[in-house]
Amino acid sequence: MVLDPRMILRGVKVVTYTLLDREMPLMTHDRYILEQEILPYFAEREEYTKVLFVGCGSYTKHYEKWFHPKEYWTIDINPMKKIYGAKKHIIGSMSDLNLYFQEKELDLIICNGVFGWGLNDRKDVEEAFSGCYKSLREGGVLVVGWDDVPEKKPFPLETCESLMQFQSYFFPPLSTSQYRHLTDESQKHVYNFYIK
Repeated sequence: MVLDPRMILRGVKVVTYTLLDREMPLMTHDRYILEQEILPYFAEREEYTKVLFVGCGSYTKHYEKWFHPKEYWTIDINPMKKIYGAKKHIIGSMSDLNLYFQEKELDLIICNGVFGWGLNDRKDVEEAFSGCYKSLREGGVLVVGWDDVPEKKPFPLETCESLMQFQSYFFPPLSTSQYRHLTDESQKHVYNFYIK
């Protein structure tokens, strides 16, 4: 097996940046929207004090700083991702949220790049979003970022019964409850906003 030098270099960079506690954002349009529009909006609003971010990576580690001094949690099923998680990190599946949070305990859940990227089985997806509904307080918000491409869409998200419990949430900074990058057909990432 031949190792790609670019992958080795990226791995060294990730380890170095992690050890130095430096930010390592991804330079894509969907991350720009998440980091410049979605996260700052919720971080600045007083009513969102207990936050869960689902899925961790080297490019998400710095998000905890943005939510300080709020109670910021992360969850990832991969134990190796703990290094990128918050101080309050859970090694576990999003489909088991009821094991970690009581009903109506959270104000905000951000689930980006999880549906279709590991959370694929319909039963698990239904349990995950049902757990989100139970864990969120009345008026709590769920943000789901997903890729609208056949290989990363296990089934049409709009057919997910547990998401039907929510109402659409009009997200003011983007003036919509579903954001798609309309000017670039190659960008298939979508953000859906829901409210309990």
